[in-house]
Order: sequence, then C-alpha cells, then structure tokens
Amino acid sequence: MRHNKPLQRTRKKAARRWTATLGSGRHAMFTLGCEYTRGEIHSQLGGSTVACLPTSNGVIVAACLSKKFSPQAPEVVLCGQGARTGPVSALFSRQRSAVPVFIKNASNRWQYRGQFEVVRSFNSGARFQSFIVGSGRSVASVSYVVMLKQAE
Repeated sequence: MRHNKPLQRTRKKAARRWTATLGSGRHAMFTLGCEYTRGEIHSQLGGSTVACLPTSNGVIVAACLSKKFSPQAPEVVLCGQGARTGPVSALFSRQRSAVPVFIKNASNRWQYRGQFEVVRSFNSGARFQSFIVGSGRSVASVSYVVMLKQAE
C-alpha cells in the first residue's frame, strides 16, 4: 500500500475526521477521540501491527505511542534504540509529512489523537537529556527525542 498524499481533515456530523488518499484510490478515515485496534489501523494505513512507528514503502504511516514509553506524547516522542528501532526513529525525526497519532489506552485500544508533524528533533545534548529526565527511561534507551505539533 502506498501513501500518496498527506492526510487531510474533513468534517462530518460535528466529528473531526481525517482522510488519507492511499494507493489504488483507497481512503483511510479516523475519527478524533475514537479508539481503534492495531488491526484496524493496519488495514487503513499498512505497516506493522506491532511497531510503534509502522512504515510502508519507506515512509512512517502512523505513530502508535504508549504513555509508558513517551509520557509527554503526542507532543514529545521518545524513540527507542536498537537494530530495527534506531533507523526507523531516525527516519521519523526527518519526516516532513504529517502522520496520524494514536495513543494506547489499553491492550489493543488505540485512541486517535489527530494528525501531527515533526517540528524538531534531538539525538544528543542538554535538550535531548532534559526531555528524558523524569520519563522513567534511561538516556541510553532513547535514540531520538522528536517534538510534534498538531497539523493544521
């Protein structure tokens, strides 16, 4: 599945919805504040059903975040380290298109919080460390601190 255009906001019946145009003329739609399973997210956007930052064709298609690992999410994301996680975290830190953000409420219950875009990222230094202090994570476990803002 190829993500051709950034998600665009539409309004229907006072519920804020976002629509994405995907490959083959398909569309993905999520309603702000509603919960979805990882399977539902995957069926709309593609990518992994397990990864925090699922990708499709080299593009981050969503951010599925847990407050346990990123307590200030969705505004501040603490990206993990590791052979698979590190490169995807670097890709996320450079991504310029908005992504749908989901916050984990419970097992397989992910609340859609809206479209967010990267505004800044850090991978070292005092600012990097300042976001990690008090998060319950060690500096060694975080590869990037990515700051997001809600897309307009």
